[in-house]
Amino acid sequence: MMTTKEQSGFLLDVETGERLMFQFNPSEIVDDKSTAYATVRIPGMSHPRYQFVAGEPRKISFQIKLFKGPVAKNVAWLRSLCYPEHAGTMLKNAPHKVMLVYGDLYPGVVGILKQVKARYLGLFDRDSLLPQQAEVDIAFEEVVDRSIDFSEVRL
Repeated sequence: MMTTKEQSGFLLDVETGERLMFQFNPSEIVDDKSTAYATVRIPGMSHPRYQFVAGEPRKISFQIKLFKGPVAKNVAWLRSLCYPEHAGTMLKNAPHKVMLVYGDLYPGVVGILKQVKARYLGLFDRDSLLPQQAEVDIAFEEVVDRSIDFSEVRL
């Protein structure tokens, strides 16, 4: 009988190659895509006509749980992906792009972190008061360099 190790998801900083492996895979993922239409109102018509304008970004949100180890450091790493890089007082680079890897569902989706929201829970180190447990809500938006055809999205 052959056993396989359970696969863990992770986030990868595309610029540096650093990654944060999920200690626990998310129990829920929300994958949201919407489209923008202009409403054309025609006098005398009972309903408006719709003109396709553009797609909105694909938004993937989930929560990761951190327990023991460098909890505050891992939250700071995630939060750093929302900050730009400066050279003195001048903007050098936008926040780094991130790759979400989560098995066959997300084999390598590139995007940006729009929000990192950490909740530190009731377990803190007695001496340093550093958190030993956190729940971190991640809001990720896919970034693509070209228009995607509907047939590319279908499985």
